[in-house]
This record gives sequence, structure tokens and C-alpha cells, in this order.
Amino acid sequence: MSIGRARVARRHGLDHFVMSKTVLHADDSASVRRWVAEQLGDMDLKVISVADGEAALRVLQESPCDLLLTDLEMPNLDGLSLVAAVRDLPMHRFLPVLVLSSHHSGEYDPRHRQGVTGWLVKPIEPDNLRRWVRRALPR
Repeated sequence: MSIGRARVARRHGLDHFVMSKTVLHADDSASVRRWVAEQLGDMDLKVISVADGEAALRVLQESPCDLLLTDLEMPNLDGLSLVAAVRDLPMHRFLPVLVLSSHHSGEYDPRHRQGVTGWLVKPIEPDNLRRWVRRALPR
């Protein structure tokens, strides 16, 4: 949001608009995307859901974002390749990334997990997801 829009929002009593964060969620399962959006719905977050890593990368190349949630096994660009590509984008070099996967982090070479902020294993408890999102979002 531009500084001008932030000032206008504050002037009109829309501080919550200024405070809202954007979360990008990449998962090839439509039901998981719906579930995550529902779980984060009451957190005053803008959730953008996409079906694969390539779509997520396109969004990140064009838009600011505060947190990336990604599955690992997706068509076109898998989650760890997405994280590596995100780290090459100057505006998202330090973007927090949470992996939501049915696989444990120990199943992957530590060098391939670089750049991951947190790892949640599916099925994920709703409170645990919200706690991790709150913790990972920049203040």
C-alpha cells in the first residue's frame, strides 16, 4: 500500500485496512486451499490462493506479500524450488515461508530446506496453523 493510501485510510478511521497483511498460499489441492483460507479468515488477512508454484512465483514477482504458505508436492514448480526462486527476488529475499506438507522436514536434505521459516506436517491443527502464521508474519 502506498503511503498516500495509508494516510487516507487512517484519516477515514480505517486503521484495520492499513494493518492487514497479505498471505500467499500455494497448494494443488482445492480443498486444502479452501480450508487454509477459512482458518485464516478471522485474522484480518488477505489470503491469495494459487494451485501451483509457478502461479505463486508470478504473484510474488508482481505483488508485495507478507507471508508465503506452500505445499511441497505441486505441479509445475514444487515447494522447495519455489522457496529457492523466491530467495532470488530482491523484494522477497527475506519473506517468511511456512511449508505445509504431509512430509516431515527431516525427509529432505537440510541444504534444500534453506529459506524455510517453519514446517507444519499435515493434518494441521487449526490453532497451530494460526499460531505459526501470527509468529511468522512481520510486525
